[in-house]
Amino acid sequence: MLIDTHSHLHFSGYDLDRAEVHVRMAEFDVKTITVGTAMNTSRAAVAYADQHPDTWASVGYHPDHVTSNHVDEDEVGALDEPFDANGLELIATSSPRVIAIGETGLDYHYYGGDQNLSPASWEKGGVEGGSKQLKVFLAHVEIAAKLDKTLIVHSRDAANDMLVAIEDTRHRHPTLRIVIHGFSSSWKEAAAFLDLGCYLGIGGIVTFKPRKGTAAEDVLGSIASRIPLERLLVETDAPWLAPVPVRGTRNEPSHVRHVAQHIANLRGLEFDKLCEITTNNAKEAFNCEF
Repeated sequence: MLIDTHSHLHFSGYDLDRAEVHVRMAEFDVKTITVGTAMNTSRAAVAYADQHPDTWASVGYHPDHVTSNHVDEDEVGALDEPFDANGLELIATSSPRVIAIGETGLDYHYYGGDQNLSPASWEKGGVEGGSKQLKVFLAHVEIAAKLDKTLIVHSRDAANDMLVAIEDTRHRHPTLRIVIHGFSSSWKEAAAFLDLGCYLGIGGIVTFKPRKGTAAEDVLGSIASRIPLERLLVETDAPWLAPVPVRGTRNEPSHVRHVAQHIANLRGLEFDKLCEITTNNAKEAFNCEF
């Protein structure tokens, strides 16, 4: 069995062939967590998981939607409803199929943000002059801690601030389970997240050729080889970032096997062993037997 720990299987990109997607998941013994990115898509994630026994749900509000007008074609209506912590908590408690909170975090790709926050600027439970994204992230943290759900973290072009935020989170909630979704940054940042007790989710980018000029230790394949096996998770982020050999197509949960095979090859492990390890990690990371 393989657990694709991050997909968006309930998005509209699968409307024409959902049954076939689930058939392929069964064929390759794959299960997944479908992840909400707004109030509407979080409700939809729960409804979807309730109807599909191979799928669990996470509910959250993507940082892009806090500070940017950018909306993917699969997320129509994401900006119609602002983030509401009480509303998100209600969604999270509406079904036992909800096992995580997120994705949430910091994304400065479309937003300059308050970069390089210093720990001295933080107050208990908040940050002076903190960004809108940060405040929404902190609200997710509190929901996850209150409900004993795993926190799924998205970090893009915001590594320094994200590390400060995770460090603060770890001080306040030392037993909170934290997954860094779609990790593709440097080894230094990977090591810092690992030191803070996080799991790292590795997706299809690990199968891509590295960008020219990337330091050897920062090539994602090298990082995937060095992550302690007990902290390693595999994911797709479907429908995006399809791995080689299906790069350029719509991604789907069954493609997580290509990610797992690639990492197994890098680490000199049998494919079945890598599947066993990452599945056990997912069970622990999400407190779920799948």
